[in-house]
Amino acid sequence: MARFVCDTCGQEVPIMDGVVSWTREDGKLGNFKLTHKNGLCQPENNRHRELYTLTLASGFMEFVSYLLERWEDGFVLTDPSSLRSVMRQLSVHMHEKLLMLVEE
Repeated sequence: MARFVCDTCGQEVPIMDGVVSWTREDGKLGNFKLTHKNGLCQPENNRHRELYTLTLASGFMEFVSYLLERWEDGFVLTDPSSLRSVMRQLSVHMHEKLLMLVEE
């Protein structure tokens, strides 16, 4: 199964010890980070979701829906590369999870 890597320290993040956080203010979304939950790695973001919830199909889809709803509300993405990086890690995990289900 794919490993998650902390955007702050570069070390592996166990699913139960991770968080995805971002900033949401003044009609902008940005600074998306996948990090350890400890205070050392987490940035000063004002929104977050536990990593383990985002690795479930329902949690992943809720996060995608949240993003789509914000864009529908007119929010602007300030740094697409940070969201792209987080979504890449989540997508690889979800892809591998689905492959395991299909192979069984």
